[in-house]
Amino acid sequence: MRRIFLGIFLFFSALVSKADGYHFLVLECNDGSSYSLPVSGLSLTFSNGNLVSSDGTTVPLEQLSKMYFSDTEAIIESKAEPRTDIAVYTISGVLVGTFADMTKATSTLPKGNYIIKAQDGRTFKTTVK
Repeated sequence: MRRIFLGIFLFFSALVSKADGYHFLVLECNDGSSYSLPVSGLSLTFSNGNLVSSDGTTVPLEQLSKMYFSDTEAIIESKAEPRTDIAVYTISGVLVGTFADMTKATSTLPKGNYIIKAQDGRTFKTTVK
């Protein structure tokens, strides 16, 4: 058991030293979902088999497939849509509008691909058909 905790400690110590110059830590899961966590002020803990970040993001360790640093925020491919105020952008980054939720956005947007920025900082991509 000590070896496991020592290994985890060394792994995260190495991550901290590699984080310099990067803005996001990206966590990818086996189901294809991913989370971008801002590095500034980030702390990670382990609780009941989960990786828990300082912003409350919780990922079961058994689902975690990859973790890496990035200069840009990952775009989440997830069936779980944001339920808060959202800003909708075109693929080229032009703001289309802000909406109370995804239902209101998709009912008014023309067909196409969009980037959704949720109030909690997560970024999604969606297609309106």
